[in-house]
Amino acid sequence: MCQALTDLFTYKVIEKKEKIGKAKCIGKITEWFKKPQAGVAKVNNTSLSIESSLFLVNEKIALCQPATVKSIQINNQSVNETPYIEKEMEIGLKFDVEAKQGLSLYIWQT
Repeated sequence: MCQALTDLFTYKVIEKKEKIGKAKCIGKITEWFKKPQAGVAKVNNTSLSIESSLFLVNEKIALCQPATVKSIQINNQSVNETPYIEKEMEIGLKFDVEAKQGLSLYIWQT
């Protein structure tokens, strides 16, 4: 019960910050592989690096959890950071937490 309330509160904070331009959705996980605990995400309008902090969000059930990027792959090559991605692009991501297909990726704006 406590975790559900925490998720809902965090989701509402992100929702509010997005409305005022302090958070943005940068993409969505399109594939998730349990064995390597990594997936493919379509992202745009962002750059990411290892140790980037973001939130994994399921808007339908207001699930929200913080995550840290642990590895990034572009075209099957490991990179420490991405260039700024203007147009939607698929990249491989591994987080410090379990994720799943369909979760949206949100970051704080500075």
